[in-house]
Amino acid sequence: MVLGLLSLAGTIPMTATAVLGLQSKAESTKSDGVNAEWKTEKCHMGCRATARTPSDRKDMFTDSRIVLRDGKLYVQLSTYKGERNHPFTGYYLPYPDSNFDGLVSTISDSPPQLNWIYLHTKTFQLCHGLRVEAEDQGFPGPWGARVCSDGEIRFLLENWEGFIAVETDEPGLWGLYFDRFDDGLKGKVKEDQRAVELEVVRADLRR
Repeated sequence: MVLGLLSLAGTIPMTATAVLGLQSKAESTKSDGVNAEWKTEKCHMGCRATARTPSDRKDMFTDSRIVLRDGKLYVQLSTYKGERNHPFTGYYLPYPDSNFDGLVSTISDSPPQLNWIYLHTKTFQLCHGLRVEAEDQGFPGPWGARVCSDGEIRFLLENWEGFIAVETDEPGLWGLYFDRFDDGLKGKVKEDQRAVELEVVRADLRR
């Protein structure tokens, strides 16, 4: 990490010592069991439509990935032709002054600044920002994972998979939402907006 890293603790830049302190705390989770080792390793996020999604929409999400832009998370389809977006590139990190894991991602290639990933209170869209933004505007966790028998690792928020992609006006780019109350995002999206249930999957950085 570099001295110019944006603060995960607030609006004041973190020192390298403070960052290393958080990383050391995160590294300690590796001793908690075999399933904890991957938590502190950087990864991308891939996704796919759930099995009950109609086939025409399911095919749209083949080879899609999660990206960050302007404080929000999006699903970028393979058909996307717009400007370059920064792919989620992050890992789990114990959230300060809490008993749960948060999730962080770089938001640019240079400098490699980190943001917390959080659920926006009003919109239920997944967003990224500093700690003060995460706590003022939403819920920074708990983030967890489902480790499948085939070794696949899927992301959980608040202990379940409630992720939904919602179509935007930009072709090939869908907003990433979380159906917190399991009601189909009632009152959060327009009636004419298409929405697709997702499984959000941990993807290797080489992808």
